Amino acid sequence: MKRWSRAAVVAVSAVAATALVLTGCSGSNKGAGGGSSSPANGDAASTVKQAADVMAKVTGMHVSLTVQGSVPNLAVTKLDGDVSNTPQTVATGTATLVVGKNPVDSKFVFVDGHLYSDVADPGKYADYGNGASIYDVSTLLDPNRGLAKLLSNLQNPKVVGSEQINGIPTTKISGTSSADDITTLAGARLSPKDAQNTPTTVWIASDGSYHLVKIEISPVQNGTVTMTMSDWGKQVTATKPA
Repeated sequence: MKRWSRAAVVAVSAVAATALVLTGCSGSNKGAGGGSSSPANGDAASTVKQAADVMAKVTGMHVSLTVQGSVPNLAVTKLDGDVSNTPQTVATGTATLVVGKNPVDSKFVFVDGHLYSDVADPGKYADYGNGASIYDVSTLLDPNRGLAKLLSNLQNPKVVGSEQINGIPTTKISGTSSADDITTLAGARLSPKDAQNTPTTVWIASDGSYHLVKIEISPVQNGTVTMTMSDWGKQVTATKPA
């Protein structure tokens, strides 16, 4: 049998060790990333911009709104409904409002620019004009006033994680919003102190659709408005209540 020199043995061992290290690194990278980047490393500004572009084209959806704490001049504490804006804004659903000091459950219909609700007398609808005294649902899908505008104007966006919302994978992004955008969307008039740099967090679908799945804004200390969206593209029909 041919005897190997000590130098040859050392050389072969070094080559084998190097191969193992390289193989290990390759396997580790594949397992960790699978060829795609983590949401935490994504471009927050680009993601928000794409979400704003998509939101501006959404013609209908389901929305659930909840209010935690106390938000000035906002009567609604919970809303669950459907809204579409083609050919005109139409919405139907239920809402809980604070009347005096008591929560009151009601139904609402938005059609022909007017919000009708039975909050004052269950089963009997009254005309509340544009609905601003309750909640102006027409702002949501308005590209110039609603969710699309808020996304377009979101300041200092930063990816802070990822989360499943109702089975949809999302990228969670934090930022701040202006007083005008928050006042329009939340329907709350803010004091100059509260209006500065309103904390805003958005959850944007990471499945390639860039749908806005959830948004949380804190217009005042100890007051939070949360909206969760689904059924994008839904067409809603309604008739004026008798």
